[in-house]
Amino acid sequence: MNQITKIETKKTTNTTTGAAFLIQLLKEQGTDTIFGYPGAPILPIYDSLINDNQIKHVLCRHEQGAVHAAEGYAKVKDKCGVVLVTSGPGFSNTLTGIMNAYTDGTPLVIICGQTETIGHNEFQEANISEITRTFTKATIEIENASDIEKSIKTAFSIANKIPKAPVVVSVKKSILKEEIENNQTYRIKKEIKVAAPHSCILKTIDILKNSKKPLIIAGGGCNNAENELIELAHLTHIPIVSTLMAKGRVDDVSLGMIGLSGDKELNDSIENADTVLVLGSRLTTRTTKNKEIFLPKSKIININIEHNKSNNVKPAKEIIGEIDIILQQIIGVIKSKNITFDIKYDWIEQLSRTENNTSKKQELTGEDVLTEIYNYTKKYNPIITTDVGMHQIMAAKIFKTTSSKKFLTAGGFGTMGFGLPASIGAYFGMPDSLILNITGDGSFQMNMQELGTISQYNIPIKIFIMNNSSLGMIKKLQEKKYSKPFQSDLINPDFTKIAESYGIKGYKITNINDLKNTLPEIFKYKKAVLLDIKTTD
Repeated sequence: MNQITKIETKKTTNTTTGAAFLIQLLKEQGTDTIFGYPGAPILPIYDSLINDNQIKHVLCRHEQGAVHAAEGYAKVKDKCGVVLVTSGPGFSNTLTGIMNAYTDGTPLVIICGQTETIGHNEFQEANISEITRTFTKATIEIENASDIEKSIKTAFSIANKIPKAPVVVSVKKSILKEEIENNQTYRIKKEIKVAAPHSCILKTIDILKNSKKPLIIAGGGCNNAENELIELAHLTHIPIVSTLMAKGRVDDVSLGMIGLSGDKELNDSIENADTVLVLGSRLTTRTTKNKEIFLPKSKIININIEHNKSNNVKPAKEIIGEIDIILQQIIGVIKSKNITFDIKYDWIEQLSRTENNTSKKQELTGEDVLTEIYNYTKKYNPIITTDVGMHQIMAAKIFKTTSSKKFLTAGGFGTMGFGLPASIGAYFGMPDSLILNITGDGSFQMNMQELGTISQYNIPIKIFIMNNSSLGMIKKLQEKKYSKPFQSDLINPDFTKIAESYGIKGYKITNINDLKNTLPEIFKYKKAVLLDIKTTD
């Protein structure tokens, strides 16, 4: 009797794990670098990265540092930065960095682990969506493996849409380990650029043309409109000033920087403007100098992607839209109608800084130091990263940069500790550029553990610490407006020995000759260097 054997053929499908699918989606979004710190809930993602040769993972020493590094990368590459952290404290450590990115309009996607349930007081449990509600553009919780594609594509789309901002994506370990079909069906709708009504363009041009003392204030929102703004300046000859957040965007045509970090004489001069075209500035108190009414004698035309929320600015006209598109509209009308502007500069003086490269004393001021560094390094066209404090203000005034990608600072949220990790991200974004981290002794100690990251990846950053053994800006404020300095003096470690413990060369600088003699040496050296510079302010 013949035995009949039944053979079943299984239908084959292209399957993969949720973690591997997520990595595939990141690559399709253009991700080539991730800044992160591993933990158990996200280890499936790390396991998928082991044999991947398209994405580089940078192991930072703290999750806040990872976010700042992603910010630096995003700023110099003009693309979305990506952060990968675990649940609980791994995520909560990112909060300051996320707030900084949100305030400065930096696009990031932060992928974090999440516990399997919420509300049961699990180990490392955190209600991520509630925590991030007020300072992210969106928080996306991946509840099912089938949602991974839509979640990742949506996160990048939202983060990159103007106004750009961070988006958080949380995912559970079980979803990352689940086997799913590797097929894609979700499509993101193409966004339409937001232009202004033609009547608004004509009215704006008419107001500017008939003004006797017009002025343009350029803010951080001009990030994607540098070329248009420069062309407008050449067409109209209207004077331009900039905020701290616009540093590097229009340095070639700007008279200087206004606001609390700006030039006093320029702040006084702009009060005489009869019409002010504000482009991409939130007009916060850092720009308006806490005045009850900013430019009360001026007719303000405010153009931005969002409604003006400032309490001390009353725009006569407000246009909501994307700066580059609206400027293209304005330029197009001026050219097509052959409109000319007869504007004189006699009402506002162009300020120039007298650079003094010699010091008559052995004691160093921050201005002495930064002027010397700028004069020596400007031939390299370096990327500058700063922290927050007196060094930030002086660096913004002294360093002339050719692009917003060349001056990275924490302008909106004012985060000490931003500069060092941001320089790491800038390096991975532009590895062939010279990168200078200018920081203060207080700011440096906020995230100096990232020296470990610099050492591990052989990153040739040049670090300049303005060391005045105090929280300089706070101390000056206490001296000026309060009883006396209190809790603003610092007993600092030997920064050069800390650098050397990480295998980084360190120098102590106490006078101008030390600095002049050391600069040529450190720029010949192809690895990281730290200069501990003793200053009087």
